[in-house]
Amino acid sequence: MAEHYNPFAPVAGDNRGRRPEVSQILPTLFVGEYPRVEDIGWLKQEFNISAVFSLQDNDDLQAKGLTLHTLAEECGRHRVEFRRAPVADFNCESLAIALPAALQELHALTQASHRTFLHCNAGCNRAPTLAIAYLHVHHNMTLEAARDFFKARRPCGPYMEVLYEHFGRSV
Repeated sequence: MAEHYNPFAPVAGDNRGRRPEVSQILPTLFVGEYPRVEDIGWLKQEFNISAVFSLQDNDDLQAKGLTLHTLAEECGRHRVEFRRAPVADFNCESLAIALPAALQELHALTQASHRTFLHCNAGCNRAPTLAIAYLHVHHNMTLEAARDFFKARRPCGPYMEVLYEHFGRSV
């Protein structure tokens, strides 16, 4: 089994030293760990990714030794759309505030026929939560069915309470 990236590691900067873990959720939606600048071309070549949608905030970028400018520039160099909806890590209120616009942006990317790579830091909480919301709203799944569908494709700990507060419980 592959060694997993530890998002709680105390060392700042990019210490991952490998490609990000990527999980295909739908033919047009992939979720995973944050990409480094050198991963953008690999995402395009390996998965035919045409859009990267980041949920990392400025603190995330700084902790990983990344800059918004270099990521966006590298995406442009590979003709990959770059979108961002910054959400603070481990902050349900930040996610709840960003959710409507982020959901709209993710839908717009998929409607434009992009193969989208959605990520946060570890691809365990924020990105799965948004993907589950997308499955619920745009693929007519209950929140529980969307969660189970997602978890069958990628291990995660989505913020279901944020989704229940936003959409209501479907049970």
